Amino acid sequence: MTGMAEVKYRQYRDYLGQRIATNDTVMGLLAGSKLASQTLAITAGSQLLLKDIFPQVPHIGRFNLRTGAAREVLEDAENLLGVLAVPQIMALHEDLISGMLVLLERSAPGSTKSNQRLNAENMHAKFEGAASMSFTPSTLALFQLVRMARNEYIHNGGKVGKYFAAELAAYDPASLQVWRDITGEAFPAYKVEDKVELRLPALIGTLAVTKRLAAEANEGLQQSLSPAVWADLVAEDWLSPWIPGNDGQQKKRILGIARTYYDVVNIPEAELTAARQRLVTP
Repeated sequence: MTGMAEVKYRQYRDYLGQRIATNDTVMGLLAGSKLASQTLAITAGSQLLLKDIFPQVPHIGRFNLRTGAAREVLEDAENLLGVLAVPQIMALHEDLISGMLVLLERSAPGSTKSNQRLNAENMHAKFEGAASMSFTPSTLALFQLVRMARNEYIHNGGKVGKYFAAELAAYDPASLQVWRDITGEAFPAYKVEDKVELRLPALIGTLAVTKRLAAEANEGLQQSLSPAVWADLVAEDWLSPWIPGNDGQQKKRILGIARTYYDVVNIPEAELTAARQRLVTP
């Protein structure tokens, strides 16, 4: 891949915004848990319950522990937040790639047809075939590594099974080095029955890996979608939300959307006019 600029069609913009919102929320909660833990440090040794010390805090009764026990929970919040955030980031990415495959089908009907059910394990391979491109092998390998760790957490009671342990033991050292470069830590050397932990390094790694894959897939779309499909996406952007105006204003608006979000694909003005007519003609 060449590091081309991204085309910011609507679903891609939504994807980027949801990633930012997830990251900001998790980092805010993580910082908040540490701040709360430090605040509780001044109550060390107290046998009072939290609701007795902080009666004005909403919902405090639902977290009604003594301060020592409460600090233990808060100090472990990093893993609990990772458990929530890593699957969320991966789900957003899976939805993005699925949507991209739909766009490829619009551009070249039949290009993504297969008897194989689409899932997180095979969707990148399907995209590579439909877009005639290849993802960076180490990045794709790391996505599969995180996918397996997530699956162990969700489907295997948070414990490492034999398959995942064997896969990890034989994993490509170059890909594992990329993980270390991204996160500053080695990927855990899990053994069978070890507890899977999705702490901050797992979140950082998942964010980075999915960001790289999304950018590469975006470049693949740029090289594969027909001008007519890109023009239709601009026209769909133009219609939602609809802003009233005369014909000249509408033409100016659709051209502005194309320049702002789709400039990298250089959609001919004639294609934009045709797409506008397709969407507004009964």
